Amino acid sequence: MKIQLTIIGLGQVGASAGLALAKHKDSILRVGHDKSRDAVNQAKENGAVDNIALTLSGAVKEADIVFLALPLQEIHEVLEHISQDLKDDALVIDTAPIKKPVLEWVDEYLPETCNYVGFTPVINADYMTECEFGPETVHEDLFRENLMGVITNQKASNKAINMASSLAQLLGALPYFCDAGELDGLMSMVHLMPQVLAAAMLKTSHDAPGWREARKVAGKPYYQQINPFGQDDLPGALASSLINNQENATRLIDDLIRNLVDLRDSIDPANQSELEESFIKLQQGRDLWLADRESGNWIEKQKIDTPKGGILTRMLGFRGPKPSKEDE
Repeated sequence: MKIQLTIIGLGQVGASAGLALAKHKDSILRVGHDKSRDAVNQAKENGAVDNIALTLSGAVKEADIVFLALPLQEIHEVLEHISQDLKDDALVIDTAPIKKPVLEWVDEYLPETCNYVGFTPVINADYMTECEFGPETVHEDLFRENLMGVITNQKASNKAINMASSLAQLLGALPYFCDAGELDGLMSMVHLMPQVLAAAMLKTSHDAPGWREARKVAGKPYYQQINPFGQDDLPGALASSLINNQENATRLIDDLIRNLVDLRDSIDPANQSELEESFIKLQQGRDLWLADRESGNWIEKQKIDTPKGGILTRMLGFRGPKPSKEDE
């Protein structure tokens, strides 16, 4: 008997998850739904899904797992919409970067007979330099050998947690169990703040008296800074993430302001050598992070205690990644 996995949202994360599961299509029926016709057509062409559902209700009514690969601002509405159509014991998984508001919405709308587990995907370092967004950036190995943040609520059953862990491994990822509040703090730093900086740069430049002429000579550094706003869903997602994550957002913005003020105050001909030395250290820190990120060889790598022999792994005969010598 096949497990039905319904993927709602066929952008980079959703369609890549479907592609990663293609080798298990004899045991997993991949059903896809997206409001974008282009995303649906791309997913069908790529073989990321087996079937397309035209409505949300039709997409989830037979689903064993509902995989919400959606921007944060859409999850509330979708959970409310599908709540009456989920079958008993269905597992709902989301991939939003911020989890605490999702936990609140799950408590509000998800039936007691269903379970929730949150995923925070970390993408393959090989694809971090891609400038495009959406269906054009789909990869079968997008999550391979990278961490998959996993958070649960108190209502999630052991069966559901086991199933979610098994799914993360089938996607090629390494389940990394963590606290929602802690994860939101981390994602605020590395996911939201770059987008906030892009917004600040856009406003600063577009409000400047010289923008009319500056736009003619703006090049690669400017483009790289504002590139997050190339995502169609970025404005809504960023606004929702900031509003629903106010404490972390304001703290980090305050830290950013202090650092900008310190930098401003250090701009003096007498401080040129100190500025250069400071920038060299920052560059070294950036290079060290990138080398670690590409290798995944974290000095304080967490040992991941995942359930063994989960439902999906037993059904598909999948044993998961072999432990490294360091882990044995």
